[in-house]
Amino acid sequence: MRINVMSWNMAGAKMLEHLDPPTDPVAKSYISAYRHVWLKGITPYLSSPRKIHPDIILLQECIGFTDTSIDPSGRWGKGQSILSEIFQGYKCYFFPAVTSHENPHPAKWLKYQQGGDVENFIPPYINIQQGYGICIKEGIQPRTLWIASKCWEETFNDADKPDRDATLCFEPISITTGLYQGDRDTEPRKAILGRVLLSSGSEKRYVNFLNVHLNTLKGEREGSIRLNRTAGQSRLVQIDLLLNNVVSAYQEARTYRVPVRGDNRKEDIWIIGGDFNATPDSEEISLIKRMGFVDGHEKSEQKEIEDQNSDSPYHGKVGTKWSLKSRSAPPIALDYIFCGLERVAFPAGKLNTHDSKKPFRPLFPREEFESDHAVLFASFGI
Repeated sequence: MRINVMSWNMAGAKMLEHLDPPTDPVAKSYISAYRHVWLKGITPYLSSPRKIHPDIILLQECIGFTDTSIDPSGRWGKGQSILSEIFQGYKCYFFPAVTSHENPHPAKWLKYQQGGDVENFIPPYINIQQGYGICIKEGIQPRTLWIASKCWEETFNDADKPDRDATLCFEPISITTGLYQGDRDTEPRKAILGRVLLSSGSEKRYVNFLNVHLNTLKGEREGSIRLNRTAGQSRLVQIDLLLNNVVSAYQEARTYRVPVRGDNRKEDIWIIGGDFNATPDSEEISLIKRMGFVDGHEKSEQKEIEDQNSDSPYHGKVGTKWSLKSRSAPPIALDYIFCGLERVAFPAGKLNTHDSKKPFRPLFPREEFESDHAVLFASFGI
């Protein structure tokens, strides 16, 4: 069986500075730019030398809007509809993490509203949302995290069916607490837990996945040991929560979930992917590996950026993230896709990652929408 996963930090907040004027949908140009990248950049890259489509796409920093006015205009696209227009061939889901109505600190939102820094401002009745996206390939359906009965033996044939509206197939989990102060250091972070059933011939395996975007602090990796350690410790707390209170908690659950063993079932496979804001030699990444997760880009040559513009200074350099303000700065690796649990879901040393792709830096038709993160694609043969 092979599990194909893509992860990408879309850096979607830049859309808020370049909204389309009335009467067009506000995200018209943004959707057009990203759809072009998906169809003309990412899809051809994944299709060479042979066609591969991700089963699951994990997205960070996605944008959506909710019109709370009495008479909504239809101009303000919801996060799910924006993603669906970009990633054709996928069923898309959107999970807000920080919003202008629930986290209203003016330092985050004032520049996008009337009197701020943008020409096409966002009215106060619009709830601006930034969060996470999950896209599942058509033909694969999300499965419920929990079944309806303790006595699964009595109802097993009906217990584990796809949930049509997916309300029971995902759980957003807060991995930060505290007051949001409008800056990156205090931004709310979540992990989105989901579940699918993949088939390959006669074999079926459950895959539980976590879409994450861990903390980062302003000024990190700029020479301050104290700040670097503080940032790393905050991420270790988040990783501990994910490993102990999500992965382990679900593994150890004995009721209301499809049993670990029975009906020739094998152990669930776990995927953790996203923007970890941690370098490969960090304590954070080391902890994840020690707990039985294998990096989809473990080999050094798999971490070299494949740039759609072969003349780019980033082409061939190791990394997944670069600076849009300082183009001369070298890229660094902050994004990962891990598969586990080794020795539980698959034998030690037997996970095949040969079909994983190098980080891909696509060309954007409009530079103002460019992401500062590479597209990451991992393929796990089990």
